[in-house]
Amino acid sequence: MPMVKDYLKNNFKHGIEAGVLQYGVGQETTSAEVAEILATADIDWLFVDGEHGGHTVTTILDIARAIAAYDVTPVVRIPQAGTGIIKQLLDGGIQNIIIPKVETGEETEDIMYWASYAPRGNRGFGASAVRAGRFNRHPDYLDRNVEEICILPQIESVRGWENLEAITNTPGVGAIFLGPIDLAVDMGHGINIFHPEVEAAMDDMIKRVRKLGKPVGTIALTTDQAKRFVDLGVSFLALGGDTFFLTNATDNLLKTYKEALKS
Repeated sequence: MPMVKDYLKNNFKHGIEAGVLQYGVGQETTSAEVAEILATADIDWLFVDGEHGGHTVTTILDIARAIAAYDVTPVVRIPQAGTGIIKQLLDGGIQNIIIPKVETGEETEDIMYWASYAPRGNRGFGASAVRAGRFNRHPDYLDRNVEEICILPQIESVRGWENLEAITNTPGVGAIFLGPIDLAVDMGHGINIFHPEVEAAMDDMIKRVRKLGKPVGTIALTTDQAKRFVDLGVSFLALGGDTFFLTNATDNLLKTYKEALKS
């Protein structure tokens, strides 16, 4: 049976490794239809937020299937580090996994242990029977998985910032994702990611991760902020999300009509 495309090729990972800026948007809702609507836009990756959204493994895989026909790669943030969820998503064909609130090299080593086959780790092999290897239509999955899987520890605390080198240098880490909102909260500045101390911390981490030779990405709330991050060397950005788009568009629509219909 011919495959219509190479489902193992991770365009997101290869893009960030090549330094080609990858534009993404977030999805908090669990709707596969919303995911497909977003995938019709000219984005590179869909940030499926399983940490704060109501996602399950099933809804995440439904989303991945819905966008598989488009040139959009799913990047999934899980609720927390754990061997079970990482194994299920990898076996489900999710190649890019963000792990929130990683703070030490030891935590990162555990994550890579769970995400890797022996001798690097203890991930059990079932890819030939499940979606990861496209039900054995890709019999070379075991040979290619290391080069195609991208594990992204998320640094979003002062402690994580302090241990940045140990996290980034853990063998097998594909990229680092920086979380400015939780970092701002942890630094005592509420959700003000534009506080000078937060901006200085973000700038420092981007520079240091790039110096260590790893791709780095984050969230940008304004075009000026996005430009600053890109100038510093980020290769992937999350720009807004589905719930923001809905509330913002609804408010703007209602305001426009109310003003137009005043008499």
